[in-house]
Amino acid sequence: MSDTPHPERIERVERLAASASTGLRATLDRLAKLVGAVILVTLAIGAATFATGMWVFDGSTGWIVVGGAVCLVPIGAAVMAWLLVRGTAKAAPRLLDDVRSFLRTAGDTRGVLIDHDSGVALGMQAKSMGSLRRELVDRRKELPALFAGVRAITGVPGLAAIAVLGTIAVGALGTILLVGGLID
Repeated sequence: MSDTPHPERIERVERLAASASTGLRATLDRLAKLVGAVILVTLAIGAATFATGMWVFDGSTGWIVVGGAVCLVPIGAAVMAWLLVRGTAKAAPRLLDDVRSFLRTAGDTRGVLIDHDSGVALGMQAKSMGSLRRELVDRRKELPALFAGVRAITGVPGLAAIAVLGTIAVGALGTILLVGGLID
């Protein structure tokens, strides 16, 4: 028996790697669009709320510190998400090579990337990405582009949720401050 892989297996790994890489890139493109919109909304609402608080509290130091911190939390989460996506974009040229290497050496977790019955890349199921991310943490130096992609896919939605929920809270605070300021 030879240690050389069969040509069919090589061709299958190449096809699967290309499919998985394309799926990862499509998911990352969607995340980039989401993060861009979230940043714009959080900036607008955060700035409006901060300005309203400055007006209501006459520019007090307390509002600058506390209000500034409250208004910056959603913006910070959105910026962190953007940095994750941007860092992944820098690693994207190596993504296909990393996926190819991963498919050749991975055990059970490669099923997260590929549906072996159909041979098609999965849409990155959130429930199984945790095991893939854990394996990639150990191999992040070996597969930096794949690690960055999976880290972004698993981390950005949580950061976006913090940004969106924080923006709703900051917007509600701004509305209350505006109503209170108009009543006075």
